[in-house]
Amino acid sequence: MARKFGNLLLWVLVIVGFLGALSVSVSNFNGNPCPHIASIPVCYVVLVAYGLMLGSLIVNHNGCKHYFFVGGWAAAFVIALVGSLTEYFAGGGVCPSTGGGNIRGGSGLSVPLCYISLAMLIAILVLFIVGPYKKVCKVHSESAE
Repeated sequence: MARKFGNLLLWVLVIVGFLGALSVSVSNFNGNPCPHIASIPVCYVVLVAYGLMLGSLIVNHNGCKHYFFVGGWAAAFVIALVGSLTEYFAGGGVCPSTGGGNIRGGSGLSVPLCYISLAMLIAILVLFIVGPYKKVCKVHSESAE
């Protein structure tokens, strides 16, 4: 029962992250700013990263599952961590926020999305390790015997 709830929560968090990144990406496409890595908006990279994590939950092949998840999770985590640290130490205005989806346009009560993404990614990692990863490791060790 706890495993099913953990897997459901993992799916919900990954889908929420994907839809959030999609929303910010669409907003960026329509003219709202999004930080860039070189000339690529970070929100597009985060969208692809959450897409890879979602793909890892959909794909049945155990080897691909881990590569997709780790690749997507690591990219999103690094971006969320760097964004959060920069947001905190630069005094704000670095990440899009809940108050308007704009980098510098949120209200005083808005929360930077990089903080939310960082918290979600930590929860996603824990849920993936105790859920799908643990299940695959058990199956692999049983088949090796």
